[in-house]
Amino acid sequence: MSLEPLQLARVGSLYQTGLAQSQISDVEKKLIQIEQQISTGKSLINPSDNPSNASVAMQLQKTLDQRQTYLGNLYAGQSQLGVTDNSLSSLNDLLQQAQTIASANLGAAVTPAQRQGAAAIVDGLYNQAMTLANTQFQGVYIFGGDKSTTAPFVTNGSGVEFVGSQNVLKNAFDANTNLAFMVNGAQAFGQLPATVPSSANLTPNLTGATRLNDVGGTSNDGVHLGSIVVGNGSVSATIDLSKATSVQDVINTINAAGVGGITASIGGQGMTLSGAAGDNITVKDIGGGKTATDLGILRATGAGAGAPLVGSNIQPRLTPLTPLAALKAGAPVDLTSGLKITSGQQTYTISFAGATNVQDLLNAINSSGAGVTAQINAAGTGIEVLNPTQGMPMTIGENGGTTATDLGIRSLTTSTPLSDLNNGRPMTLATSGADFSITRADGTTFSVSISGAITIQDVINDINTADAGGGITAAFATTGNGIVLSDSTSGGSTLTVTPQNFSSAAADLGLTTPTVGNTIFGADVNPITTDGVFSHLAQLRNALNAGDDASITSAAQGLKDDQNAIITIRGQVGARVQEMQSRQSRIQDENVATNSLLSNLTDTDFTTAITKFQTLQQSLQASLETASRVMNQSLMDFLQ
Repeated sequence: MSLEPLQLARVGSLYQTGLAQSQISDVEKKLIQIEQQISTGKSLINPSDNPSNASVAMQLQKTLDQRQTYLGNLYAGQSQLGVTDNSLSSLNDLLQQAQTIASANLGAAVTPAQRQGAAAIVDGLYNQAMTLANTQFQGVYIFGGDKSTTAPFVTNGSGVEFVGSQNVLKNAFDANTNLAFMVNGAQAFGQLPATVPSSANLTPNLTGATRLNDVGGTSNDGVHLGSIVVGNGSVSATIDLSKATSVQDVINTINAAGVGGITASIGGQGMTLSGAAGDNITVKDIGGGKTATDLGILRATGAGAGAPLVGSNIQPRLTPLTPLAALKAGAPVDLTSGLKITSGQQTYTISFAGATNVQDLLNAINSSGAGVTAQINAAGTGIEVLNPTQGMPMTIGENGGTTATDLGIRSLTTSTPLSDLNNGRPMTLATSGADFSITRADGTTFSVSISGAITIQDVINDINTADAGGGITAAFATTGNGIVLSDSTSGGSTLTVTPQNFSSAAADLGLTTPTVGNTIFGADVNPITTDGVFSHLAQLRNALNAGDDASITSAAQGLKDDQNAIITIRGQVGARVQEMQSRQSRIQDENVATNSLLSNLTDTDFTTAITKFQTLQQSLQASLETASRVMNQSLMDFLQ
């Protein structure tokens, strides 16, 4: 047996070279990475450097970015509220100045010239208030609400109208909170429209087109649709009304069921079920449902063969599509005479010729040029008319018929309480004796006391009773509004009304107007006036020019109310600013903690990095030395 020499494997030079280059490249890559960390101060430069830390860091950065947005919103909101508070502060000072002027110009010692000079100053204050109302900040009208790109207060005739929005702008101040950074300009300047509320129930009759959404149901809680059971004493059927949308749908579905001879129809403001002579009609709800109850046709026990089921009133509401012929459950409504609306010094005659539904009627009023807004009231039972303009009183009267009364929008009627007249200004009555006297054309005179009167009709009755057939007849105007005194006597005197015993009743009732022929057409003393800063400043200016102490006092009280409202709003603004400052501090504190955590994840630990840098340099040097020896081998070195 012979021994063969062992052949040992050799490592090729190419492999050794490749291995050395790989080691050098790896060390250089790590060295470059650590150099970047040292130079940038960031340990996390690319997500691939540390995917888990990178994911957390990106989420933290997103949180910081969101908070920065919230901080920006807070700074901007606080700045705008600061401008708002400054404007309100200036308005408060202006209102105080106006009250001081009012107080200084009361009494007989003040001359007309002095009052006219004071009126000129008040007119200047009026213009300053207009400027404050249209204050801009960074191109935004601060009192304009979400219509902040156009001036919110505009001149309309002799008054000022708010054309901005009461919906104030809000902004996000954290993930779950939107806060307003504006105030309601209408509230700040008192621009909440005065209203002639509906005094007539215009609830219409049902029609087939009446939507079930537009009826209140028997409990005024709407109609809860489901199934009902209709029977005639012999047979019954379950009728599904869940898909009905109108009254006609209900009628058609009941009639299609064919329960005996039972048929449904409309009857005024409810529905009627009629049957053949032998039908004993019953209608029941199913399983706790309320459909039959809400539709007013519930009858658990029959009323006898042939007895119809006359449904209850299901309270149909007024809608824009309601036919005018259906108003007041079909009762007569005078729509041929029209009505008169007076705004400021202008009177507009409104015609309803060609109107067929409620929307047509509303359009006729709203497009009349009177500057008012007619709309259906919230209850859906009538129409109301709004006066949106401060300083421009509005009245609604008749045009020779009963249209305004029938529609329930006449602003002064015989049932109007005396306490409502002249914007609620108290009427001073005589402590004893008569409140005024009336002189007839024949020169005779009689006295009238209205001490027990509550309404305009009471005053009319008191005048007619006091005259006792002496030739004077008191009535209410058939055109416009006001008390009318007619004199049937003749002679050299003029029909006049004279105050007595320091009573203000004659003037407050509008009976001091000039006589026309043998008639006094009393003034409309129930103007619908939108209260507010501009209204009260205009009232004060006009009262000073007229030397009317009572109106000066009334205007001063209105200005005091305006000032109190401003003080309240400024308090709300201050509270909102304080809340914003608190939120800013909280976000800044949260940012400190978040930045600290983010720093731990992404910032370079220089001690560790420099140590690692030095280690990598030594490793690189060793790799280079090793590689040089491998790459510099001779043929003899390789053969050995």
